[in-house]
Amino acid sequence: MVIGEKRLITSYTHFLVWIIFGGGMSRTSELMKLPGTVAAGLFSRKGLLEELEGALTEAEAVEMVGVCTAITMTMEMQGLLLGRLADNPGWNSCYGWMTWGPEMSIVTVYDSMCIVHGRQTSFNQVIKAMRESADTEPIKPGGKGEPNANIG
Repeated sequence: MVIGEKRLITSYTHFLVWIIFGGGMSRTSELMKLPGTVAAGLFSRKGLLEELEGALTEAEAVEMVGVCTAITMTMEMQGLLLGRLADNPGWNSCYGWMTWGPEMSIVTVYDSMCIVHGRQTSFNQVIKAMRESADTEPIKPGGKGEPNANIG
């Protein structure tokens, strides 16, 4: 469904949760308010685009989500391996990752991603907002009804 520049790709369960919990502003809408944000999206662990807002086409967003999912899963596996090798369970908490360049950057935290103009944003502010956004989500996108766990 396309609403202006906002694209929602939702499952029936996610839609019901949105209605039950008041239908407030979506996580991507909140993230788009951050200075320098070009696009914001949510993705499932299966690599599916759940929600998108911003200047990406749907094809670009699907490609970006595939990359974000793959890198996030790799980072989580690396953290688990490092934790096991170092006998330090603190490595198990992979919050996200970031790739930045002179003009554009990708910031990924849990199941969300933001594409930002690096010179127009505070990465600390973006990461903080993304973590807070994930902490307040009652049900993760994807229609599984799985509560956020170990979000720290």
